[in-house]
Amino acid sequence: MKPRRGQCPMDKAREGPAEIVNLRRCPDSAPVVRLAAGLLREGELVAVPTETVYGLLANADLAAALERLSRVKGRPENRPYAFLIADVAALAAEQAEVSPAAQRLIGRFWPGPLTVVLRVGEGWRGFRLPDHPLAREIVRAAGCRVAAPSANRSGSAEPITPQDVVRELGDRIRLILDGGPCRMAKPSTVVRVSGDKIEILREGAITQEDIEKAVKA
Repeated sequence: MKPRRGQCPMDKAREGPAEIVNLRRCPDSAPVVRLAAGLLREGELVAVPTETVYGLLANADLAAALERLSRVKGRPENRPYAFLIADVAALAAEQAEVSPAAQRLIGRFWPGPLTVVLRVGEGWRGFRLPDHPLAREIVRAAGCRVAAPSANRSGSAEPITPQDVVRELGDRIRLILDGGPCRMAKPSTVVRVSGDKIEILREGAITQEDIEKAVKA
């Protein structure tokens, strides 16, 4: 599809119906943010780059969007998804319990490759503030809670290039934002924090040693 003047080029994925926007050919991110945010509000799935791996965004306020996300991922629907957030204030909006230990981790590693699992009501929820301006802008513009697992089928390798996303999900999602290879090429580290107790659920871009140093600081 030939873009109109002033628009970012959009190319059809060879493997399926997903549209691909090459971010390196888009000097103005505003149209991309509006496009992605609008699709999220409509319940569509959007793959975006972060500093770690490509994430698959879905409107967590729409049950149909979460059901679609689980089908696309091949993941049980009763397994909760972490939320991508645009700022730390989102934790208060979610009424998450942020202990002093959690505050130290957040202060040290956000924005960045750390997913913090906190108690919310009777359950637990993961939150991540990414170190990628476009991802944060999309979440803010969408105006909804955003679930954000990695943009791949469950059990497959974490996607670190847009080609990985096309190969895995190109025929199953609406939009892929091509930001090139992810800078860190590792998933976020996931920690669960309850009071002063910190449990590393998955070691990723941040090491256990880094986590321990941050908590003791």
